[in-house]
Amino acid sequence: MRLDHARLAAEILLWAEPLARDRLSVFWGAAARESAAGKALADLHWRAWRCALSNLPHGAVASRRDLAVLARGAGLQTDIVEDADEAVIDEIAEVIIARFRRSPALAKDYTKALVLTAAGLLAPAPAARAA
Repeated sequence: MRLDHARLAAEILLWAEPLARDRLSVFWGAAARESAAGKALADLHWRAWRCALSNLPHGAVASRRDLAVLARGAGLQTDIVEDADEAVIDEIAEVIIARFRRSPALAKDYTKALVLTAAGLLAPAPAARAA
C-alpha cells in the first residue's frame, strides 16, 4: 500500500529527528568558531527541516532565512547551509536504505517523500528568484 508523501514525511520526522539533529550538531559545531554559534545554527537548521517535514513551508522559509543571517553573522559563507542539508539528506537516506531494505516499495516511497521535502526546502524563496 502506498502512503501519501505528507504522511511519510511526518513519519520520517518521528524517527529521523535525533539522527539529523546529531548530524547537524557535529556539522555546525565543526564549522562555527564558537560552540554557542554552532549550537544555535544546528537548532535553527533543524527547525527548518522540521517545518519542511511537517508540511509547514512558511516556517521552513522563515527558518532558512534566519539560518542564512545567523551563518553570515558567524562569519560563514551562506552556501555552507547546502553542505549541511546534504549531511541531513545522507543521514535520512542511509536510515531509509537500512530500515526498509526488505520492503523496496516502501523504501522507494520514503525516498520520494525525502526528495520532495528536500526539493521544497532547498528551492529558492519567491523573493530570491525575483532578485
